[in-house]
Amino acid sequence: MTVTPSERRYRALIVEDDPAIRRLVEKLLSRHHVTVDTAHDGLEAVKKLRSAAYSVLVLDLMVPELNGFEVIEFLKQENLKVPVAVVSAVSQQALTQLDLDVVKLVISKPFDVDEFTKGVLALCAESEGQA
Repeated sequence: MTVTPSERRYRALIVEDDPAIRRLVEKLLSRHHVTVDTAHDGLEAVKKLRSAAYSVLVLDLMVPELNGFEVIEFLKQENLKVPVAVVSAVSQQALTQLDLDVVKLVISKPFDVDEFTKGVLALCAESEGQA
């Protein structure tokens, strides 16, 4: 059964500078009828966050221009209530600096695709339930 874009319930923004990972994440979420936008750096992500509403933000912390920590700070400053799923290979020490009021899921690279998909879809459902 083909789902048209108008039938999709969730919208995700993927912020990832690695094209292979960005395509993989896009494919995984699209299979579950999530409309996906992508950004290759933090600056592009901020522009998209200003112009569209998202069910979830999938964010690598180590992206160019504005890093993931700066994107999270932008969300807080603008009071944007988008749940964030961090998918990153940064150290555990760096992860302790994350604001858990904003970051709802942390997945380390390399990641299990089933764990990733279930976690992000759960965030989408929670986000839409609060709207």
